[in-house]
Amino acid sequence: RRITMTTTNRSTPKVSVVVPVRNGVPKIARCLQALSEQTLQPYEVIVVDGHSTDSTVEVAGKFPVTVVYEDHRTVGGARQVGVERARGDYVAFTDADCIPRKDWLENLVREFDDGVVGVGGGIKNVGKGLWEESIALALDTFLGSANSVQDRVLKGKRIVKSISGCNSIYRKKDIVTVGGFDVRLSINEDTELNSRLQQLGKLVYTPDAIVHHHQERGLEEFVRRMQFFGYGRGVNRLWDLQVVPPIAAFGVLLTAFISPLVFFALLGIYVAIIGGYTLALLAKARKPEYLVSIPIVFVLEHASYTVGFWKGTIEAISRRDMR
Repeated sequence: RRITMTTTNRSTPKVSVVVPVRNGVPKIARCLQALSEQTLQPYEVIVVDGHSTDSTVEVAGKFPVTVVYEDHRTVGGARQVGVERARGDYVAFTDADCIPRKDWLENLVREFDDGVVGVGGGIKNVGKGLWEESIALALDTFLGSANSVQDRVLKGKRIVKSISGCNSIYRKKDIVTVGGFDVRLSINEDTELNSRLQQLGKLVYTPDAIVHHHQERGLEEFVRRMQFFGYGRGVNRLWDLQVVPPIAAFGVLLTAFISPLVFFALLGIYVAIIGGYTLALLAKARKPEYLVSIPIVFVLEHASYTVGFWKGTIEAISRRDMR
C-alpha cells in the first residue's frame, strides 16, 4: 500500500524529508532508495550537502530529490537550511547512514494531535563483523544508551523529553516559532531544539516508526563518536539522565583516594553489571566471542563518553568565566 500526494487527496499531509550529509557515499543511495519506497510518499526530499568532496551530490542526483548546500559546517546548520527550504507543513529528519522502513513516515505522521509538537521513532542499530555487531547490541540496551531513544528501540509509545535527529518529525510552523535549530551546534542540536519545543507541547515516541542505523565503524571511530557525544552534552549544558553516569564515574574515582575498599567494591558492582548485560545479550545472539567483545565495547563507550563530558563541561565553564 502506498499513499501518494494528489490534488484530490487533500487530507494527505505534506511532509518534507530533510537528509543532512557530507561525504555520504555509498550510504546516501540506500537512504534515498528507502525514502522513495515509503507507503506515505514525501511531498519532497531535501538533501542538504555540506560541500562533499566525494560523489555524494552526483549519487543523490539520480533520485527525485532537491540538493541544497549549507555553509555552517554543522549538523544544526544543515538541518536549519533544510527547514528553511522545506515547503511541506511537516518536516521529517533522517540521516544518510539510516535506512527507514517502508512505513516509517506514515507511522510518524499518524501520532500527531493538537498537543503534540514532535514525534520520534526507534533506531535499530545494525552492523557486520564482530565489532560492528557488538556495538549495535550494546547500544540497544539501557546500559548502552540509558533511557535515550537516540540509539535504541524502546517498547511502547510514550511521552519523552527528546527525540532523535535521525528519526523525527515536526510541524514546520512549530520549528519556526521557537527559532529553529541552533546553527552553531555540531552535536546535540536535536536535544537543544527539543528542549525549546516542549514549551509548545509534548514529544511522543512510537516504536512503530523504525530506521535502521548502519554502524559501519570500528572501535576507534566508535570511541571518537562517543567522546564527541559526551563533549556535546557537557559543552551545551544539556542536563538530563545521560549526565548521571559521567558524574557518578567522577564520584567513584574520588573514592579511590578516600576509601580504596569502597572504590574496589563499586568497581566490582560495575563489572558485575556489565557481566550481567553481556550474558543476557549472549543468550540472545549466541556467539561465544561476545563474552569478550561486548564488555570491551561497554567499557570503551562509558570511558570515552565520560572523558568527553568532562572536557565539554570544563570548556563551558571556561567560556562562561571569560565573559
